Amino acid sequence: MRDKDGIIFDPIAPRAGERLTATCTLVGLTSNDKRHVEWALKRFNDGKNFTLAVDTDVLQFNQPVPRLQAIHATESSEWTLIFDPLDRDDLGNLTCRLTDTNSREIYLTRFLNVISEPLVLESSTKDIEVNEGDSVTLICNAQGYPSPTIEWQKADAQPLSSGHIRQMGSQLDLHQVTRRESGIYKCLASNLVGFGSEWTLKLSVRFRPYVYCERDVGQATDFQVDAYVECYVYGYPPPKISWRKEQSAGVPNMKYYTNIWNSQEYLIEATIPEMSICTDCILSRLTIINFKQADLGNYYINATAPNFPSEFGRVTLYQTSDCQQFVTHRNNKGSFVLFIQLF
Repeated sequence: MRDKDGIIFDPIAPRAGERLTATCTLVGLTSNDKRHVEWALKRFNDGKNFTLAVDTDVLQFNQPVPRLQAIHATESSEWTLIFDPLDRDDLGNLTCRLTDTNSREIYLTRFLNVISEPLVLESSTKDIEVNEGDSVTLICNAQGYPSPTIEWQKADAQPLSSGHIRQMGSQLDLHQVTRRESGIYKCLASNLVGFGSEWTLKLSVRFRPYVYCERDVGQATDFQVDAYVECYVYGYPPPKISWRKEQSAGVPNMKYYTNIWNSQEYLIEATIPEMSICTDCILSRLTIINFKQADLGNYYINATAPNFPSEFGRVTLYQTSDCQQFVTHRNNKGSFVLFIQLF
């Protein structure tokens, strides 16, 4: 077998998607020699071994479109294997193996470099949830030739925990994560051929709920208008929200609480604010329909999430001489009368 050049590739620097001809030349054979040649490939990406052809018989591995062809002319000292087209997974050690009449094996192996743009592999980290204070490593696995360069960044272009917008390397280590590390992360792989596929994952950080409310809200009573209070509820997973009204028991310093539900008197709404306002938060609005004297007092919001203690917020509705909020709900039976009075 040729010991200088080994297996000859045409073209010398093959690219994925192109046609490649690999030629193995055997020298010093006699007419009595049995010329059985086997082509084998050990793939670099997964380490698997495949027999591709024996003499002129090829193994296509149930591929829908045959892409391998083995050629050998009788009495010729050359065996040819054609890849048409060459696949990025053909990267690896290609071996041409001869078995002669004395059952001796002679073989040549050449590394087949398949030039290809990067491809991020499914073995990379997928969407993940962690607790606040945990440490986590995000992994981006990519293949391609030349070996790709990997870059991490957040989809919203916010700095990473390192303080930089971008960070190089296949691993992104996040230590003692906080809710600020939550978000969409992008892994980008590139090499001299170009930019490959982009990999995105969502990192969700579980943290205990907390509530932010305006402490006091004023509104005039008995004007047949509504009053509303709003609270921002933070937490992941999204907390369950409920409202209660503080009531007097008729005895000094004796209080009790009544649960509030959607009804002719109340409306509870929840919306997701824009990310520029807050993330992992819910805006909860309680509307008191046709606000009356009896509706004055303290209102409590309760936020609960699994495996976390409950969090409370309080808003006091106090009386003003003039209307502070000109809102009416369709359940406010006096809104039509007010409309006539105002106009």
